[in-house]
Amino acid sequence: MEQLTAPMKRSMQKISVQKGFTLIEGIVAIVIMGIAMVTLTSFLFPQAERSAIPHYQARSAAIGHAMLNEILSRQFDSASDPNGDSVVRCGETNPRTELVVDCTVANSLGGESREVTGGLLNIALADDVDDFIGCWGTQAQCNKSDFTRVGELTDFIPGSDYQNIWAEVNVFYDDGFTGTDAEAVTNHKRISVHVRTTRYGDYEFIAYRSNY
Repeated sequence: MEQLTAPMKRSMQKISVQKGFTLIEGIVAIVIMGIAMVTLTSFLFPQAERSAIPHYQARSAAIGHAMLNEILSRQFDSASDPNGDSVVRCGETNPRTELVVDCTVANSLGGESREVTGGLLNIALADDVDDFIGCWGTQAQCNKSDFTRVGELTDFIPGSDYQNIWAEVNVFYDDGFTGTDAEAVTNHKRISVHVRTTRYGDYEFIAYRSNY
């Protein structure tokens, strides 16, 4: 048999060491890739969604403050100021008629029939703070709410497009600023605007309107 020369032996040695991944190396690579994917999905990918939270917080604050400013521009009660001279409050005696001007009873707060068309509030006709009680958003959004739909946010804040955002307004008599419904007429009404943004958080804004 012909003997191999030294160069041929070196060439065969090189061929014999050229190998692929072993099974163990393949398993190690898969484990490393799995750990990397878990890290990405647990820490990096959620940051993309969390980055939207400050945006929704800012928009919610703007909406909440705008709604409260609009609501607080109305009088305490529909029975307030019956003579148009800002002298008589509801709950007091009207000197012209010598009759007590009763405030709206606790279980009748909300928009009056003359202010509502087709179940929706005509904001231009709203004259007191409790007229705005209800859900402000699309029908689909308000279907998730415990409040009856009374309008769109775009009706409340014209010229704006608020996707994934709606608001709930609640007003009740509060005796002593306790945050609980007194279920009776008092000199203070608690107004809450609850701005909801689906998975980006809910934000509540609160103000009081007193009988003056």
